[in-house]
Amino acid sequence: MKGLKNLVFLLIFITFFYFFYERLLGMAVEPFLEKKLTSLFNMPITITGLRIRLWPCHVHVEKFVIYNPVDFRRRDHFTAKKVDIFIDPSLLKNKFVRITLAHFKEAIFAVESYMTPKGSRTNVKIWYYHMGLDEDSPVPAVPHPKPPPDNVGEPNWRVRIDRLELENGTIVIDDRRVSPEERYVFKRLKGFWTGFDFMSDYISPTFNEFIKLEGTFGENPAAVFRGEGKCQFADGDNFDVRTEILEGALMEYDFLLEGLPGEVSGGTFDLFSKMTCVEGNLDSDHRLLMKSLKLTNPTVTQAVFKYSLDAVKLLLESHKTVELEIKVKGDIDDPKFGFFTAFTKAFQKALISKATFSLKGLGKGTLIIAKETPKQVQNSLGKLGSILTDPFVSKTETAEVLTEDEGP
Repeated sequence: MKGLKNLVFLLIFITFFYFFYERLLGMAVEPFLEKKLTSLFNMPITITGLRIRLWPCHVHVEKFVIYNPVDFRRRDHFTAKKVDIFIDPSLLKNKFVRITLAHFKEAIFAVESYMTPKGSRTNVKIWYYHMGLDEDSPVPAVPHPKPPPDNVGEPNWRVRIDRLELENGTIVIDDRRVSPEERYVFKRLKGFWTGFDFMSDYISPTFNEFIKLEGTFGENPAAVFRGEGKCQFADGDNFDVRTEILEGALMEYDFLLEGLPGEVSGGTFDLFSKMTCVEGNLDSDHRLLMKSLKLTNPTVTQAVFKYSLDAVKLLLESHKTVELEIKVKGDIDDPKFGFFTAFTKAFQKALISKATFSLKGLGKGTLIIAKETPKQVQNSLGKLGSILTDPFVSKTETAEVLTEDEGP
C-alpha cells in the first residue's frame, strides 16, 4: 500500500511538473534577467509572467516594462504585453542568441524630452548612450570585423532577430521643451522588422534591417500612416525610409502651420516623405498636400510679419489643394541641423514667395510650390532616433531658408 501511495505521489508530481515547469523555470530566471537587462539599458526593468519551454525553445512574457528615471513625467518608457519569442538553442554555446521569431501582441513606446540646466534630456538617449551606440558615448565603439555566420570564436555576445512582428503598437512623443507642450501620437501600429543583428562594437556597412509599419497618426481625426524602409539599429546615421500620412487634421499639428497668415479653422493634409541618410548625410524629399484650408484673421503676432498676409491667405483659401514640395539636406550629426525647423522654414518661405506673384492664377486647381532648405539649420538631436523625435527641436530658433526664385 505504501508503494502505491508513493507511485501516486510520483505521478502527481510528474504531472504537476509537466504542466507547470515552464512557469516555475520562468520564476527562477525572472530576477536574473531583470538585473541583467537593467544593467544593459541603465533603466529599471520588470518582467512579469515569464514562461520558458526548453524544447522547442519558446519564451513567453505576459508583461515587460522599461521604466523612465524619476525625473521624467511618464512612468514607463516601453511596455510590451504578451510577447512570444522562439529561440534556436543550438547556437547559445557560441554566445549567439538567434531569435527566429518574436511576436508582440501589444507594445507602447513613449519618447519624452524636457529641458535641464545642462540642455535637452530625452529618455531614448539614456539607453542608446549607455549601450555605446552613440559616438559621444564614454567608450566609443571600436570597429569590429564582420562576425562569422554562427558567431564561432567570437568573445562578444550577439543577438539576431530574424523577424519581429507587432500586432498592436503605439508611439507617443511628448515634447516638454516648448510652450505649450506638444504631443505626437501613432496608434494601432501593425508591421514587422527583419534582419536585426546586434553585436557590441560591430556595425554592418550595409542596410541589413527592414521595417514596415502601418497605423494611424494623430487623434482628431486619426490619419492613416504607412512607413517602410531599411535601417541599422546600431548606427542611426544610415537609413533609407519612405513614409506617408493621409487625411491628417491640420489643426492638430503646429509644425505644419507656423507662419500661416491666420488661425487654421479647418482642413486636412497628406504628407509623403522619402529620406535617405548615408553616414550622417541626409537627403530627403517631401510632398505636402493641404486640402480645403480654412483660415480666420491673423493674430497680432502674425500681423507684424513683413509680407502680404492677405495675399497668402487668399492664395491658400482659393485653391482646393495646395501642394508643397520640399527638399531637406544636411548632416544630422551637425548640432546646427534641425529637420522640422528646416521643413517649417521652407514652408513659410515658399508661401511668401509664391503669394507675391501667383495671385493671377487663382482658381480651383492645384498649386505646386517647390523649395529647398539650407544644409544647416538650428538645433538638432541627430541620428535616426532624432528624425522620429525631432518635434523636440525648439520652435524659438530661426533659420535662413534659400529659395530657387523669390518672385517679383
